[in-house]
Amino acid sequence: MDLFRKKLAVLDLTHGGIPIAKKLAALGNDVSGVDVYGTVDQALLRELEDKYGIRCSKAPLPLSEFDLLIAPVHLDPAYPMLSKARSEGKTVISHHEAIGKILQDDPELSDIRIVEITGVKAKTSTASLLADMLSRRFEVVLHTSRGLEAWKEGTSSLIQRGLSITPGSILTAIEKSLDAGIRPEFFIFEISIGGTGAADFGILTTLSPDYGIANNTSLASDAKLQLILNAKPESTLLLNAGAEKALEAAKGSRAKVLIFKDPFYADSHVNMSEVPDFVLETEDGTVKSSAPHEFSGSALHFLRRGEELFSASLRPGYNSSAYRTAFVAASAAALELGVERKAVVSVLEEFRGLSGRMQEKELNGVSLVDNSNSGMDILSAEKALEYVLLKKKDEKKGSIILVLGEEASQVCEGLPPVSVQEFVEKFGTKCRHIILVGERMKAVAAKNISNISYAGSLPEGLLKASELAGIEDIILSSVKCFR
Repeated sequence: MDLFRKKLAVLDLTHGGIPIAKKLAALGNDVSGVDVYGTVDQALLRELEDKYGIRCSKAPLPLSEFDLLIAPVHLDPAYPMLSKARSEGKTVISHHEAIGKILQDDPELSDIRIVEITGVKAKTSTASLLADMLSRRFEVVLHTSRGLEAWKEGTSSLIQRGLSITPGSILTAIEKSLDAGIRPEFFIFEISIGGTGAADFGILTTLSPDYGIANNTSLASDAKLQLILNAKPESTLLLNAGAEKALEAAKGSRAKVLIFKDPFYADSHVNMSEVPDFVLETEDGTVKSSAPHEFSGSALHFLRRGEELFSASLRPGYNSSAYRTAFVAASAAALELGVERKAVVSVLEEFRGLSGRMQEKELNGVSLVDNSNSGMDILSAEKALEYVLLKKKDEKKGSIILVLGEEASQVCEGLPPVSVQEFVEKFGTKCRHIILVGERMKAVAAKNISNISYAGSLPEGLLKASELAGIEDIILSSVKCFR
């Protein structure tokens, strides 16, 4: 199906629909944009109409006016236009599929290889490590929740900060890069909830913990299978051995399928029905999640089909167990894409952790474990606290000051206050003080629990924590936010 000279409705202008609508209009289509959540500023809607010829509406439009609809995978199927399209047999494609078609038909990208990374966990860290590894041989542009970066010879430079990882933002990332005069050999895209089908190399990090989307009518794991189901025949897929749903979907794929063993699943007793191509181990066997302190500063051993390809000694100073998925996935992808082993080892041994992803720092002379990032969820907060409790015991530290919450509830579905309430009830006594961040956390903070207070932002929360903490204490920062 081509997207040329069609009458198209792009649903959801809030989550990446605007760049899709602009591009489709530029390609000669008659495009209407539907602001299904009513959140787009009226001035921007007028600009879309006046400058780009995109008819905009905050209300559902008559279905008969369109050849097909383009909707995000997370939109409630009860939305009138979607519901009516289903009952009438009208074609609906996802934002992901529309982007895939646009990219595959763009001659300007014909000599640039595309890597897409999706999953629940470890997307940003896998993408960032892979960009560093690939940059030792190629020029790379990396688009993640951290921003849009150009990578060359192990060094990055920021092109733009703050793009979302919705599929529509891929178009913006490409435009910004080319406008800056940067024409890479590789684009690496971190994508939420699926793949576009345009990737030459697709990576699925994890499918768990799973969660509901589209008003809880479907699972995120099913939507993420787009990476596999839309894959090009000549492409390569690198899948987590613990993601059985993905392995089953890949059985009918014409892409080359490779499997890596994630140490996380080794601990979870997940049945691995396929023999993995790539395995990561430590000197004393597979990584033990119950003792993350054993990982830091230890040696990694990387095996391909049973043969050890290399070992690497990790630096201390960050919780490297939080990166185990990224270590194996990025290394496997880099080797498959032509990076030399010594370059892969060099990146692993130089790595010091990503900001906000279990990185150990100091804040005004007090030990800080920074776990604040866009992918942070309540399970991540629990794992971080488990790590800090071990650190406290091992290093004979004082007490723990926890900063927990969200700076923006729309960041990857936010951090549900009910989950925070359950966390506080379960683990609150393990911390001397908990500072809850974000407007939605006020209700939790107001329950008159003696060791809980409130802050309006992450910087304010960290300031309060540093004022409360003694020199022997540990501050743990677990706030869902853009970094």
